[in-house]
Amino acid sequence: MVDTDWAGDVLTNGRRMAESLMADECRIVHPTGRMSVDRMTGVVEPETTLVYEGRCKVQTAGGVASQVVSAAGDSTNVGGNVPVWALYLHLPVTVETAVSGDIAVIMRSRDPSLVGRRLRLVNLQSEKTWATARRWNVSEMPAEAEVDDE
Repeated sequence: MVDTDWAGDVLTNGRRMAESLMADECRIVHPTGRMSVDRMTGVVEPETTLVYEGRCKVQTAGGVASQVVSAAGDSTNVGGNVPVWALYLHLPVTVETAVSGDIAVIMRSRDPSLVGRRLRLVNLQSEKTWATARRWNVSEMPAEAEVDDE
């Protein structure tokens, strides 16, 4: 049997350590399914509600060689193997309101190339008793098109 007092202390310390590595900041929104029109520009945009804003960490894993094949059956790499990477977003364990389909935008990062990246939360992969963080599998979304006023 596990000594829950000792295990609780270890878990608290593990969560504190995991959060200390979350040096990035993100904003997570939930699409409402409604659209709104900007009266000044006429631009139609999806409405969202704020889910979370705060610390996070972008993480990759993998690099496993894989044969990538398109939906049409064509190989995208002419018969060779390419590395396939998994992309994750780590959040504090206290962030319980994020759901699959939410969108995270990296607002600040020690890696400037991550700032502005948009990540769709795919599924939570840290559903366990001794979780030290909420670790989400995510997929990167294309950058939003910029409007050129010229």
